[in-house]
Formats: sequence, structure tokens, C-alpha cells
Amino acid sequence: MRRQLLGYLVVLSIGLAAGGGMAYMCAQPPAPAAPPAAAPDARQAVPAGAGNPMGTTLIADLVQHAAPAVVNIDTVTRERRPAMLDPFQQFFGGEAPAQEYVQKGVGSGFVIDPSGIIVTNNHVVKGASQLTVTLDDGRKFPGKVLGRDPGTDVAVVKIDGQNLPTLPLGESHNVRVGEWVVAIGSPLGLSKTVTAGIVSALNRDVSINERVSFLQTDAAINPGNSGGPLVNMAGQVIGINTAIAAQAQGIGFAIPSDTARAIVDQLRSKGKVERAWIGVSIAELTPERAEQLFTKLEPGILVRQVVSDGPAARAGLRDGDVILEADGRKVEKPADLIHYLSNKRVGEKVNLLVSREGQRKTLGVTLGAMPDNAQVPAPEEGAEP
Repeated sequence: MRRQLLGYLVVLSIGLAAGGGMAYMCAQPPAPAAPPAAAPDARQAVPAGAGNPMGTTLIADLVQHAAPAVVNIDTVTRERRPAMLDPFQQFFGGEAPAQEYVQKGVGSGFVIDPSGIIVTNNHVVKGASQLTVTLDDGRKFPGKVLGRDPGTDVAVVKIDGQNLPTLPLGESHNVRVGEWVVAIGSPLGLSKTVTAGIVSALNRDVSINERVSFLQTDAAINPGNSGGPLVNMAGQVIGINTAIAAQAQGIGFAIPSDTARAIVDQLRSKGKVERAWIGVSIAELTPERAEQLFTKLEPGILVRQVVSDGPAARAGLRDGDVILEADGRKVEKPADLIHYLSNKRVGEKVNLLVSREGQRKTLGVTLGAMPDNAQVPAPEEGAEP
């Protein structure tokens, strides 16, 4: 079962009803001085040996390099719904005419290609009928969604730009707890906001997304930061700021760049993500479930149901099996297997060590493509990797 945080989590884009609520601001200052020429090696983008990592010189150099590639994304969502009837109309069976409701929102993003390819969160652009992307220098462009992946909350947006400043995706598997990081974005619509902190934890499993092990940071992030970059001191994006613990301070979460990279590549080339799938419903093996199934309680994942004619069924997996390992890696909770398979491609083979009626056997499963209509319930209810 995934760890439940105190309070609840909120994603970090803002939605404001048109004509009401708190107004958000998108600053339009004069264009800043041209950013320094890109360094051949992204790791050298910020001068080495600049002293205290939190010193003003190093932070300012980093921001000068990174901020021009960070964008503000304003969205408009239109929805037609029946209007509310007053009690008199309801009594006489009146029919409510449809009305158009407009919702405005704001989020962040960052440019990864000079032609105008932008990475952001899926929840920033989901359902939007209009996107307006504002660059660091104040220029505005209409945006088009190239693709989005609700499974990881990553989306790719395109604008018609040329020679735009970019940020490289770093390697989040090299990140260490305690590293300094900087978050840049538009919290509450306040564009060009910079905050700094450290990486507080790695591989954090939280309830908002079963397919992502998040980076946790204490850099201040707020609604509107969604989709913005979490940047290391070498000027590389190591995470996409996504959520905060609403009843806490200094607990924010970012999608690791390693997770985002594979998703972004597919969204750019195909417009969607082809996700590897074995076709089983799984759950944590609790003492109660083990007793009900007369199964030995051991660290592993219970197979609740095998999808008929799916990859697992063809490999011989059965309902009631307990998966102990995947390619030699121990899997003790559903998230372990889901995360491992999320880095695999369709057509690859995964060897599963399973326990069945007290005996162990290894089954080779050739991964298939997850159907569009596949349901992915929370692990405690059974999950479909």
C-alpha cells in the first residue's frame, strides 16, 4: 500500500472561473539582456567553484542561464452545461437551456527544443480549448498540444518559435538527497518566480500517481508551478514540478527527468504513449489475503486476476500466483512492479519468479501494449501493470 501523506495533495496548476475569484498576474517586462551563449557541456553551464552553493553569485548565474527557457502557460477551457433552473421552473418541468462556462487556468513549462517544443504537466493542458504561451521576454504564442500522458501527468506543447533558449533534461538517477535545486515558474500566475531548496527524498511514492516515484523537494512551489522545471546546479532539469502536500510546508513533488524523458520522446514522435503491459490485476499480499487463499505469506505481490489472452496468460501466469521477483529484482508491493515495467518497451521479455502452491517457478512474459481502455485501479484495490 502506498504511503498516505498527512493532509492531501494538490496539483499545481491554477483554475480561475472567468469573471470571478482571485485574479492572477502575468508580468510583461521589457526583454532582458540576451542570455549567455550555451555551453558545449550542459554541466558547465554554471561556473564551477563559485563558493557556497546558496551564494547569490551562483544562484544568479544559474537563473540567468535557465530562466529564459521557462514559460508561462495560460489556458481557457469551455464547457457547455445545462443552466440551473429556479424552483418555479423546476415545478412546471421546465428544460434548462445549455450555457457555456469558461474556466481560465495558469501553469508553467520549459522549452527543450529551439523550434518551440515545450514540456509541461498533463493536468495543466487537459481539456483546454485555447493555450497561450508567454516566453521569458514577454512574447506570446498560441500553443498546440502534441500529446499528453495522463498516466505520468506529462504533456508536450508546440509553439511556432525559432532559436528559442532551451533547458536540457538531466539524469535524475544520479541525483542525491541534499543536492541544491532551483524551481522556476508561475506560482499564482506570478511569472518568473525563482525559489531554491534541496532534494529532500528520492523515489517517493504518493497517492496522486501510481506510475511515478517522485523527487521530493523543499524548494517553495505553489499552484501555478505545475509543469515548471526543477533545476540542479549544473543547469539541468532533473524534475517537473507537479504537486504539493496541501497541509504542510516545504513538501513538494516533481516527476523525475528519467521518467519524463521516455514519455516526452513518444509524445513528440507518436502523440501518445505506448505503455508496456503484462495484463494482470495485482494487490499487496496481506496476512488476511494469504489466509483466505491458503497461501504462504511472503514478500511479494498477489495476482488477483489474469486478463484472458493477455501477455501474462500466454506465459502461464494464474490467478492466486504470488510474484516475488522481476528479472531478479524483488517486488514486494504493486508499485515496485509497476515502476519497473514503466521503463520497459513493448516486445521486451520479463522473467517473473512466482510462488504457486508452495512451489517456485520462473515464467517469461513478452510485454504487450496496454489497451486504451485498460483500467488502472489503485494498488489497494488491485492494479494493472
